[in-house]
Amino acid sequence: MREIERSEKCKERHKAVLLEYLSNPDNKPVNRKALSIDVLGFADGTVLYQVFSPEEIRDIEHEALELRRKCYASRLAKVDDGLLKKAMEGDPSAAKLAFQRYEQWSEKSIQEVKWDGPALQQVLAVFPPEFAEKVKLALIAKHRELT
Repeated sequence: MREIERSEKCKERHKAVLLEYLSNPDNKPVNRKALSIDVLGFADGTVLYQVFSPEEIRDIEHEALELRRKCYASRLAKVDDGLLKKAMEGDPSAAKLAFQRYEQWSEKSIQEVKWDGPALQQVLAVFPPEFAEKVKLALIAKHRELT
């Protein structure tokens, strides 16, 4: 029983070290072998897999990523402030990016309409043949009017 408790205690300590390293945005991302050797101080890169299961490692990495993103929040706020300041100064690319970011705005994209494509043919199949051509021509005219 004491062996299991000590093992769980060590495992929690190793988890805390991993979370501290992985959640710090100043640390560069490293592979799992480097985590085992450089971060946890094991002699072998595979010891990490003896301490944690692959699922546990994945969960630790996910938790660390969430913590890392929280650390970025203040940095992103500074970026947003800089973007808005440049947009207010009249920088068109900054203004465009600000509108895209805050207003979910995007430039109008023109899509090519295929007048003999399968989707339109399916729609026209609903109409009697004598009306289908008239509907198609009316749609083409309306499309030209709008573009």
